[in-house]
Amino acid sequence: MRLSGILFFFILSTSFSRLASAYPDFIGYGYSSCMLCHYNGHGNGPLTDYGRGVFASEIVSKGYMDPRTTDDELSQSSGFLGKKPLPWWFRPGFKYRGLWFQSNPGSEQTMKKLIHMQADASLALLFDQDQKYAMVMSYGYYPVPANLKNDPNKPTEFLSREHYFRWMKNDNLTWFAGLMDKAYGIRIVDHTAYSRAKVGVAQNDQTYGVMAIYRKDPWEFTPHIFIGNLAQNSDQRQKGFSFMAERDMHQYFRLGGSFMMSENNYVNWTRMAVHSKYGYGKGNSLLTEAGLIMNKPKSGSGKTGGYGLAQSMALIKRGYFFLSQIEYYNQTLSTKSPDNLKWTFGLLAFPYLKTEFRFTVVNGRDLSDESVVGDSWTIQTQLHFSL
Repeated sequence: MRLSGILFFFILSTSFSRLASAYPDFIGYGYSSCMLCHYNGHGNGPLTDYGRGVFASEIVSKGYMDPRTTDDELSQSSGFLGKKPLPWWFRPGFKYRGLWFQSNPGSEQTMKKLIHMQADASLALLFDQDQKYAMVMSYGYYPVPANLKNDPNKPTEFLSREHYFRWMKNDNLTWFAGLMDKAYGIRIVDHTAYSRAKVGVAQNDQTYGVMAIYRKDPWEFTPHIFIGNLAQNSDQRQKGFSFMAERDMHQYFRLGGSFMMSENNYVNWTRMAVHSKYGYGKGNSLLTEAGLIMNKPKSGSGKTGGYGLAQSMALIKRGYFFLSQIEYYNQTLSTKSPDNLKWTFGLLAFPYLKTEFRFTVVNGRDLSDESVVGDSWTIQTQLHFSL
């Protein structure tokens, strides 16, 4: 593939956009920005009251509910304690994500495993009823990788993924300070995707820093200065900055670009990407992202790799979607390294309030000029539950 392969990849993935569409920001419902539904201006983390209400009244299936239940009643039931009101300044939350998978089913190398990916408690403390000032925190379980389980220096199994202060200065400008995700690219829920894991913006790659989101229709700009995660050794912390710019072409179409540059004692990182969010018809959407990954060790020569992503989601009926995700990665964008390809497809469902279910099949393929490796297959079942 190489550079020409990325172009082919996006032509191919766009041609399938009528078969499926995209999950993270629900742009297929007209929500191009994350600011209304999340305390964090670029998604992830706890939902605001408005975000909870939108999810319950527009996204969740009503198939297992009393048919007389109205969307307004669902919205009113979306709080932490259902319809029971909480003090205006206190917004707790809880989220669990579990994954069961079977790799290469039917082969001698097959493996089955259950992973508890996330069990987080969160809290948003609001200092005024207009919610201009807020403190957002989360703390929870982190599954230690299998290769580190017996390591005496293994990381802790419990950590804070975010704790930051948010100040909404006015309708255009919002400031954030503390531990949070880096401002870069599209935050799809799949943290193992090449667009997240290879870039350094995966599930546990948060950093301390200061971020601002400035909105002036049709533009949204996000500079982010960061100093790394203080839980890491000081020589490993990536310190630097990132910048995102996105433009709403219309309510259902947003174009953007991201740039990030950082370094620690061992390597310099540079990343850049272009991305888009496109919605067509109610609930249908397509996300695309293509980028370059440049790693330059402090001693030695550097590498420039590339990646591509097209994630789509098509509405089957309310609460049920067909999910498809195509990915590409090459470590050097040359014949020296293989083209890594992944295709994930299956069912994404929100069958009831505060629940999410996924059943997907993942096909992996590595293409090299020197060798051919057989395809890998994985069956995945996920359950997400949140309060």
